[in-house]
Amino acid sequence: MLYVDNKNRVLPGSLLADNNYELGDGTFQENGKIYSNVAGLVYIESHKISVIPFKNSYTPKYGDLIIGQVTESSYSSWSIRINSAFDGFLPTSEVYDNNDPNICNLINVKDMLLLRVANVDEINRVKLTLRNHGLGKFNQGTIINIKQPTVHFLSEENAFITSMIQEYTHTDIIVAKNGLIWVNGPRENIEIIKQIINKIEEEPFKHNLTKNIQKMIIKL
Repeated sequence: MLYVDNKNRVLPGSLLADNNYELGDGTFQENGKIYSNVAGLVYIESHKISVIPFKNSYTPKYGDLIIGQVTESSYSSWSIRINSAFDGFLPTSEVYDNNDPNICNLINVKDMLLLRVANVDEINRVKLTLRNHGLGKFNQGTIINIKQPTVHFLSEENAFITSMIQEYTHTDIIVAKNGLIWVNGPRENIEIIKQIINKIEEEPFKHNLTKNIQKMIIKL
């Protein structure tokens, strides 16, 4: 049994459902009931219930596609700011397989990287990797900060919207799980994308938001 509707706003401790639903992000189970672990937006998909947090802080999970900025460099690893309470680290072994002393020249402090989360251990050390296809350093484009409900809207709930934006604005877009978007294309079109994102973030709880955004894109 569900005690909330899709896209309801809830607080930590809010009762969401009986335990015949699958636990998603931002939830916990107690005495046969499922509760919200955060203040956020309910998202129900089949028999899985999640809560997407209002806050911008990101909680790393294995396999997440993220954008990070290099903050420190050493012989064995780079420290990466990942828009979270915890910084990540990228071992040099994830970039190169030998002990080349010039490895630190490949990636520099302030570089922006597209990475995946390789592991999060019991003390929240976040190991990152560049070993998957398409990952690496950004040499062009613009990085835009967005809220976590917007990440969910563009990457999971309505991923086709992101494809529409790319098609109509002639841009390339990568939506990262940690609240950052990379956009590459004509400057004027990047400004249009920022307007679309602002529209999404102004009206995140409206049931007709998807249709409104579609209309906005088609009018471009």
